Amino acid sequence: MRRRSVPGQSRAVSKGVSRIPGPVFRPALSLLLAVIVAAAPMLLTVPAEAAAGANLYFVQGLPGRTLDISVDGRQVATGVAGGKLVGPFGVAAGKRMVTARQNGKLVIQREVSAGSGASLDVVIHQPVSPTGAPLITTYVNKLTAVPKDKAGLRVAHDAAVGPADIRVNGKVLFQNVANGESLDVVVPAATYKVDIVPTGATSPVVLGPLDLPVQAGYLTRVFAIGAPAQKTMTVALGTIKVPATGSDKPGVVNTGTGGQAAGLNQVQSSAGQSGLWVVVFLAALGVAVVTGRKVVRR
Repeated sequence: MRRRSVPGQSRAVSKGVSRIPGPVFRPALSLLLAVIVAAAPMLLTVPAEAAAGANLYFVQGLPGRTLDISVDGRQVATGVAGGKLVGPFGVAAGKRMVTARQNGKLVIQREVSAGSGASLDVVIHQPVSPTGAPLITTYVNKLTAVPKDKAGLRVAHDAAVGPADIRVNGKVLFQNVANGESLDVVVPAATYKVDIVPTGATSPVVLGPLDLPVQAGYLTRVFAIGAPAQKTMTVALGTIKVPATGSDKPGVVNTGTGGQAAGLNQVQSSAGQSGLWVVVFLAALGVAVVTGRKVVRR
């Protein structure tokens, strides 16, 4: 009986071992190699971070009350007393629902907008009228770099007081600031005396004078809260580290080896090693293709 060859199917060889014919094997490996080579740049590149979320800080601006605070139904802080600042709490960027309760009873619920990568102060406070319903006001923290000997300073008016002037070391620095407003400045690091008076007046002093230490390299946030009529005026304070510009006076001058070129070589070496396994893999795959072809043609 004559044996017929069947193209495209496995053929019997010695010792009962089957092999894949070249017409099928070669294109498959070539296609796989092309896919891997095309994907190599993605494997060698450090993946970008996922879309950043946001950080929320909460300022409890209702003196005499204790609040439990939730974001989108998830409780993030409990038993927060008046005048306290808590956080940061990481959340997804977008619209977030903030809820504050006291002993299980709803105090306030509001939606706030948190931009991608943003840092926000969320202040729960009284309106101008001390008997009015609580408000929520948000302030974006400006985390831009400041000179090494300076600091960022924000003063926010969240007290049950009409428009006020905020004096620093006896001089009006912020004028006619209304409830829910704030002002930001960059100042030399120092300890300042701060007080608050009605706009255009020198008395009565509704808050202060207070000693306010401002540390270099930080954003210091000051929130005036409470009500003079209820004798609950106070401040909430918080700081956030910010980048610095400029450089310190060098204490040591390095000479000889191990300088910037060495650091550059280390970076390049690290980058080369991170992609080495990909190169080895591609080389091994190339060997596999050649070997596969030799087996078919044997």
